[in-house]
Amino acid sequence: MRKGSKRCFFMDYIRSRGEEIDRILLYAFLIFAFALFIIVPFHAKTLKVGIAQNKPKVYWDEQGNPSGIFVDILDYIAEQEDWEIEYQKAAWDENLQLLESNQLDLVADVAFTTDRDKIYEFHQIPVLFSWTQIFARKGFQISRLEDLNGLRVAALKNSVQASLLQEMGKGLHLDITVVTATSFDEVLALVRDNKASAAATNYHFGKLNARRYNLEETDILFEPSSLHFAAPKGRHIDILKTIDKHLADQKRRPDTQYYRILKKHTSEEHEHGIPIWLIWGSLALISVTILLLVTVIIFRHQVHKRTAELKRANQDMEKRIEERTEELSLAMHKAQVADMLKSAFLATMSHELRTPLNSVIGFTGILLRQMPGPLNDEQKKMLSIVQNSARHLLSLINDVLDISKIEAGELELHMKEIELVPIIEDVFALINPQAEEKGLELNLRVSDHPRFIIVDERRFEQVLINLMGNAVKFTFQGKITLSYYAENNFLILRIEDTGIGIPNEMLSKLFQPFMQVDMGIDRKFEGTGLGLFISRKIIEMMGGSIEVQSEPDKGSCFTIKLPLSPQETPCENESC
Repeated sequence: MRKGSKRCFFMDYIRSRGEEIDRILLYAFLIFAFALFIIVPFHAKTLKVGIAQNKPKVYWDEQGNPSGIFVDILDYIAEQEDWEIEYQKAAWDENLQLLESNQLDLVADVAFTTDRDKIYEFHQIPVLFSWTQIFARKGFQISRLEDLNGLRVAALKNSVQASLLQEMGKGLHLDITVVTATSFDEVLALVRDNKASAAATNYHFGKLNARRYNLEETDILFEPSSLHFAAPKGRHIDILKTIDKHLADQKRRPDTQYYRILKKHTSEEHEHGIPIWLIWGSLALISVTILLLVTVIIFRHQVHKRTAELKRANQDMEKRIEERTEELSLAMHKAQVADMLKSAFLATMSHELRTPLNSVIGFTGILLRQMPGPLNDEQKKMLSIVQNSARHLLSLINDVLDISKIEAGELELHMKEIELVPIIEDVFALINPQAEEKGLELNLRVSDHPRFIIVDERRFEQVLINLMGNAVKFTFQGKITLSYYAENNFLILRIEDTGIGIPNEMLSKLFQPFMQVDMGIDRKFEGTGLGLFISRKIIEMMGGSIEVQSEPDKGSCFTIKLPLSPQETPCENESC
């Protein structure tokens, strides 16, 4: 009887509390559903990541495992964020196609460009910085961009290097044939197998792998670029932001996993701020250049001294021909050996100095763009001084190399018919910033005739740049005018300025090497006095002449006279 009463009481209680129990069950279900909704999306993400062969940045090792700087960095971030990474192997252009079609979540080692930014998503902080370098077979002489004219250059398909070569070819009027390959290994193999003359790769890959293909690096370094992970457009924004967060934290200190990974794959210490080797290297380079100039002067003095001795010997030759024959032959031999040694020394040292100079200019440019990190004002000032000094030294070395070729009779001209106006407009575009900085007016008087002229295009442009640059350098106010016209089957080209002018006693010496208007100890103008000597020699080799008219404080007028019809270029050695 008591048990039945208790059961009836319990059933009555449930019926009276029915609505409240239903409400509690509903809340419990909603809480469970919400928890399930929150927890399920945040389980470990699986990301499909495409990588190609580009050691040491990304590659597959001999055991078939993904490796490289990008792989180790992403694995570290994935461990922190509980991501699952599934690496997929494919050629470089195939990876980009799979990314664009959303079959991959990320592709590693993608250089940022404005065109790619329209197709893919990028994070903000670069993983690495790189730049393009040209590699060639050993002994194949390539030292400047102009040397690529008429050559086949191998590059990775759909890469930054391939695009840059095509753009530079158009911008510099160079005939460069770009041969594409599906991997950087295949790019280097094309050069090794004589299917291309040179290869354009990123610096990291070329430096590490060029020797395996019997290639060597050239002096040509250009276009720094930032390297990132890329995602399909409009997708994985949260993933990219997370990568940025970790990169910002890791790059802030030198003792993090980021720098340990870099050291593991490159065996280089990554320093912060201005590298000490750059400062000491620049000072050493300046010292070597000064030593080179002193050596040049000593050699020239020795040559002049020997020449004077020969002249005196020739005056007595009629009276003492038999006695002086042996001495004269010996003196002539010594003079010829000294001149050959001087030319060989200048050519060799000039070439060897240009490689570190190009590196100094390239690395200071990267630092001044603050790609590795921010710089303070004092650091910017020091780097600007280093870069300007390196550029000045490079210009000087190029002049020394040209003059040594001229004196040795080895300067070659490549004569062809060119259109005159584009060349002059290019020179004006190059000189105009310097003129605007000094507040000078540049005038160009264009004539309908002649339209075409037969010259060595690069050397003709070199002469115009030298003469226009001198006009800007020695003019402080007023204007500079370039005009030309045809007269008696000759091109007459005049460059007039309102500058400081040239004293009458200096006019006859102006085109001699190492001769300048301002020769005092307290010189105001930089330069070595080689530019006008080289310019006159080039114009004379093309069958023309350069003359100058000037008055102090009233300006100068340089007149170039070149034949419009083909002529035999004078030859300074017997072999041509």
